[in-house]
Amino acid sequence: MKTSILSKGILALAFAFICSLAVSAVAPKDYMYDTKEENGKIISKVIYLQESGMLNKQVRYEFQYNNEGKVSQKVAYRWNGAKDEWMPFYQIQYQYAADGQISTHYAMWDAKKKSYTLNVQEMMIPAENYDEIFS
Repeated sequence: MKTSILSKGILALAFAFICSLAVSAVAPKDYMYDTKEENGKIISKVIYLQESGMLNKQVRYEFQYNNEGKVSQKVAYRWNGAKDEWMPFYQIQYQYAADGQISTHYAMWDAKKKSYTLNVQEMMIPAENYDEIFS
């Protein structure tokens, strides 16, 4: 009888622990954004996570534009708190075809080679998705 009560207690405790993990995993995060613009175009955006009244750097994006004013490149950096510096993360280059397709070239930073050569991917995106991509 005591073994049965003890095992039920352990199961209840394990269930409560798992539920608390699930609740904390889906808790919304409080992000703050610092956006820099020039001539109506976003040139950089830094995302901070607000925790316990502190703003912690998370990600920084830098944008470049082509002659038509469309995004031609997006570079992402992650904050490295141990080194107190921004570390390259990935780069996306955009090409705009006459038929309305947007060609993307994605690559992650390779710290050993010091270049964007990891996980290289290419994709075509319909031009009507431009606002969704860069909003």
